[in-house]
Amino acid sequence: MLFQNHIRYRYFKRIFISTVGILCLLSLCYGQKTNLKRRDLEAKRKALQQEIIENKKILERTRVQENNSLTQLNVISTQITTRVRIIDNIGQETFELSLEIEGQRKAIQTLQHDLENLKKDYADNIIAAYKRRNVNDALLYVFDSKNFNQAYKRLRYLNQYGQYRQMQGLLILNTQNAIIDGISEMIGIKQKKNFLLTEKEKEKLLLEKDKKVEAVMLNKLQQKVSELNQQIVEQEKNAKRLNKAIGELIAREIEEARRAEEARMRAAAKRAAKVATAKNKPLPVVKDTRTANSYLNEADLKLSNDFASNKGRLPWPLESGNITESFGEHSHPSLKGVITNNNGVDITTKTNATVQTIFNGTVKAIFPIPGMERVVLISHGEYFTVYARLATVFVKIGQQIETGDKVGILATSEEDGTTPLHFEIYKQRVLQNPQLWIKRGH
Repeated sequence: MLFQNHIRYRYFKRIFISTVGILCLLSLCYGQKTNLKRRDLEAKRKALQQEIIENKKILERTRVQENNSLTQLNVISTQITTRVRIIDNIGQETFELSLEIEGQRKAIQTLQHDLENLKKDYADNIIAAYKRRNVNDALLYVFDSKNFNQAYKRLRYLNQYGQYRQMQGLLILNTQNAIIDGISEMIGIKQKKNFLLTEKEKEKLLLEKDKKVEAVMLNKLQQKVSELNQQIVEQEKNAKRLNKAIGELIAREIEEARRAEEARMRAAAKRAAKVATAKNKPLPVVKDTRTANSYLNEADLKLSNDFASNKGRLPWPLESGNITESFGEHSHPSLKGVITNNNGVDITTKTNATVQTIFNGTVKAIFPIPGMERVVLISHGEYFTVYARLATVFVKIGQQIETGDKVGILATSEEDGTTPLHFEIYKQRVLQNPQLWIKRGH
């Protein structure tokens, strides 16, 4: 009879739920997790490409000087490193796209298999319905009930079967649409992959071109390593002058803050003793709980903790630019026998670039240093930031500033046409690597 298909109804209900689950898997697994990772890689690639654009601008300005300098070599070396990172990034993107394509293909195959089963069963039901087309079968099934309750249940079952047939047709249509959408999406993913493969080949060609430029520049500079070392010696003298001046200023700031805090604590202890004497109570015992930063008042301690909690997420001191000289002592990546030492980082940027503070703080000092132009020292609790090579300064000593406030305009080197910012971070008098504190992208 028509009504012996109850088991088949339940079977199709399971198929419907299974297919909906596959559709969810298609949209969630491949539409969220993989896409999120790919979007992250795409964002990194665009950021790296922006660095290349900045490097090109810097190189164009320095070439006008017709003078192959160490800074120019650093810029082209940075560009080569960035281009290698772009190529690696594209490789990761294409790998993620390959995974996405494979996942999409398997999901489509599963949907196609379900569609074939749905169509076959739907056709069987149509044929069975045609053979049982006498409407009296259904009426007899109801009237043959033993009681009213059974008749009601059989009428409800007939209604459910009609709904099941509608659901069956709708499921076939939805599955067909899902297959079409899946194929369309897979075509789009393949197109993105082909585009990236083309971009990768372009980057490889540009990388080889950059390497040739670097080789020519390196050959010219290698012939005057002794002269370059002399330049580095002079730069390090300037850096030592800066380091000495900064060290003295920070030591003075810490000492003044310590004296002020100790005076406050003595006054508080005196008041407490006076109250205890007036109430005829024993004098309070003051324990020594001083720490390395106990010289800070409550506001500066909070500022210091806020600064520390933003490590790795602090903004850049410039709107654009690339690090052309990293922190610490290291051999030059290209020039043999050339060793550089940097107390901070040098960020090369565009002409007349504006420098901005990376965090809330107070301007503590503004002073000139030979080879470093004008220097600004800003305190952030027990942390200090240094902005050097400024041609113009916008702030004043004692001024309270906020994150992103303009500090000044950078000077441009007459020697090679570059505009580098020298940037340092201290925790009290201990140098920090700025690259660990500021955001990677900008």
